[in-house]
Amino acid sequence: MARRIKTLEPAFDGVRLLDRPWFPYLCTEVENWQWKATVAGHYNLWVVLSGEGYLNCDESTYRLRPGMFFVFSPGQRIFAAHYSGPRITRFAAHFRPTLSGREVASGLPFPILAREMKSMGRLQRSIEAIMRQAFSGPEQEEALSEQFYRLLLRFCDDRGEKARPALHPAIARAVRRMQRDAATVRTIDELARELGISRSHFDREFSRQVGVAPKRFLLSCRMAAARRLLESTDLRVGEVAGQLGYNDIYFFSRQFKSFFGLSPMRYRSGA
Repeated sequence: MARRIKTLEPAFDGVRLLDRPWFPYLCTEVENWQWKATVAGHYNLWVVLSGEGYLNCDESTYRLRPGMFFVFSPGQRIFAAHYSGPRITRFAAHFRPTLSGREVASGLPFPILAREMKSMGRLQRSIEAIMRQAFSGPEQEEALSEQFYRLLLRFCDDRGEKARPALHPAIARAVRRMQRDAATVRTIDELARELGISRSHFDREFSRQVGVAPKRFLLSCRMAAARRLLESTDLRVGEVAGQLGYNDIYFFSRQFKSFFGLSPMRYRSGA
């Protein structure tokens, strides 16, 4: 019988994977990618295998790097994004813990936020084994759940893991502001003043901690939001530009084309 996770009571000794056959899955995200979610009715394991990015949860902002993992709990709101550097490849799975075959409702040792595995090689091998099992057919569901549980057990029990520090609170607030509502950030000077930081210090610390200058980061946030609006709404290009704080549709279109290689109209048409 598998040993139980005993970090908190009640312990659990297995899992039920949800949304099969889609979870667990591996995904390499596109450039300038954004993901928003509210975890509903399940737990969500999320592991960074490669790439760089950012993740907001519980009002903390983390700079993502390979080996970092999260276990999100029901009700948590998550925002993750990639704006520069190598694209993110992530492993994810929705699950519910079980004890003696019955789902455990509460009192579990989650959430786990921004922790790291010491050995990327071992982590890669474990996830590759899970993915091979996931594609073996429905008759392998029990074995797949056991493999996934053992991986989760390592995440919870490994004392060698260490928390990944969040960004400095002021820089984290700036990142969240740009990500969530880029249209309200009129200038970087104004944002620095709101945070009570000199522009030169803000530029220096933002670039050091985030890895890209604040002006470029803000533009990336606006362009990612523009792409999302073009893909998911029927707003005209001028309306998209207006929602993102642009008064000049032609300037917006030039910036969009320089970013994605297509005009907003051609991007929407799939050309």
